[in-house]
Amino acid sequence: MPSMKAIKRRRLTVKNISQITKAMNLVATSKLQRARANKSAVGRPVQATFDIVYNAVSDERALAQPFVASREVKKTAYVLITSNRGLCGGYNSNVCKALNVHAKGKDFVILPLGTKGRDYFRRRGAELLDMPSTSETPNFAEAKAAGDRLVEMYEAGEIDEVYLVYTQFFTVLSLEPIIRKVLPLDPDYLRRVVGTHLKDAEEWENLGFFSKPEPKEESKLNQEVEFDSGIENVLRNLIPWYLSMYLYAAMASSALCEQAARMTSMDSATKNAGEIIEKLTLQFNRQRQSIITQEITEIVSGANALQ
Repeated sequence: MPSMKAIKRRRLTVKNISQITKAMNLVATSKLQRARANKSAVGRPVQATFDIVYNAVSDERALAQPFVASREVKKTAYVLITSNRGLCGGYNSNVCKALNVHAKGKDFVILPLGTKGRDYFRRRGAELLDMPSTSETPNFAEAKAAGDRLVEMYEAGEIDEVYLVYTQFFTVLSLEPIIRKVLPLDPDYLRRVVGTHLKDAEEWENLGFFSKPEPKEESKLNQEVEFDSGIENVLRNLIPWYLSMYLYAAMASSALCEQAARMTSMDSATKNAGEIIEKLTLQFNRQRQSIITQEITEIVSGANALQ
């Protein structure tokens, strides 16, 4: 049985840790509100971007363009969005495990946005693309740099398809890893994301960026869009923007999920620390009571022996 001094020292250590976890919980709660506002702000621009891209690829001439036409898949690229810091529960491990399952049996390369995902797959010997470390707050410049890199590799034939791996926010306690294909473009997939041109039995594809839109009137569905500069030039300028906006929205969603996971984890850690402190206090009091009782017994026994 540990001594009273050891119990007291351990109780003090746990108490100090609980103060740290409580402070981190408060910081995560504050950052959660800002991350929620950032995610809401990017919703409408992303929705408009998807709508524009869908109108472009709905043209039959677009099906033969490099960014839309399917090709033989030899190498797959994954954009993995994780955090730069830990202490956020299973947030990072869940999204990394999801990528592991999806990439099984494929020849793939990973573009990591976040040091935790980069370190996870570096330890496992996966092929990684060198990218500067991302900031804690989502940054469109970082998303654009990653998107331009992917577009260059896709055009050069170094990769044949691109998947985006991030975490979707439902509630503070409900976070789900999600993997979606971003290149080549799929008109059917974009139609489900846009949600205003759904066919019978089709369901809206919720990416977690914006709420489900209302269906458009039939007269508006039949409108055709003409491109003065040609569909090829339009897609060549539109796809990098689309990819950058998609990445930026996914980074905003992941940042929100990171703070939610950290807030939940630190709240649980604070509660667990409180329970441990109670147990240690009870153990300390019992041992002190036992020592006092033993001393009283020895005094009484000695007094009786002198009589």
